[in-house]
Amino acid sequence: MTGSAARARPYTWLCFDADGVLFDYDRAETRALSEALAAAGHALKPDLRSLYRRINRELWSAWEQGRVRIEDLKTLRFERFLQQAGIPFPVEPFAERYLEALSRGYDLWPGCRETLPFLCERYRLAVVTNGLSRVQRPRLAGSGLLPWFELVIISEEIGVAKPARAFFKAAWERMGRPEPHRVLIIGDSWEADIAGATACGWHACWFNPAGVPPSARPLIQRVVRSWAELRDWLAPGAALA
Repeated sequence: MTGSAARARPYTWLCFDADGVLFDYDRAETRALSEALAAAGHALKPDLRSLYRRINRELWSAWEQGRVRIEDLKTLRFERFLQQAGIPFPVEPFAERYLEALSRGYDLWPGCRETLPFLCERYRLAVVTNGLSRVQRPRLAGSGLLPWFELVIISEEIGVAKPARAFFKAAWERMGRPEPHRVLIIGDSWEADIAGATACGWHACWFNPAGVPPSARPLIQRVVRSWAELRDWLAPGAALA
């Protein structure tokens, strides 16, 4: 990148959430839950998927708010799920089967793999994700995305989760303390990614494929519904082969 080109671009760092932006988390989660249920002698049905997603969402939100420890979350969500689903199966092997399957969830959003090389030529890239190390790191490695990212910051590894200011401060420190407005987060969670980052002075792009209306209105720079839109904005003129 030449000096003039660098000055022409508003951002030094692009920070990507993993699930829902890089990865199609819904597909990976569905596959993992199906494998875990099969080990317990059950098939994945819509009501079971809905039940698990509700319990999982509630507990991840509780952890993000500091009300549940990550050590407890790892098994508590499965304990509650199996109990409420009426499935008599030990929690630990169910959790292990689920996490092992989820760590193989390499499904990417369309256009992600093709766009990252163009962005890497223009910006420095980081992953900033809430999640478990044993799940996120194998997925990043297995998908082949790791070479494009200088930094991978996982909430479990630093002991704090988005949207806490401490998470974004830790990421900012590892990026070398750039000017906050020179950092852009691309995330799908309005509360964890968008509100959390903008509260720290970062710029934000909401990755919103479903076109869901925002629940609040912090200042954001862009809403995109696809990687094609993201590429057109951040790497104009880049043409896919």
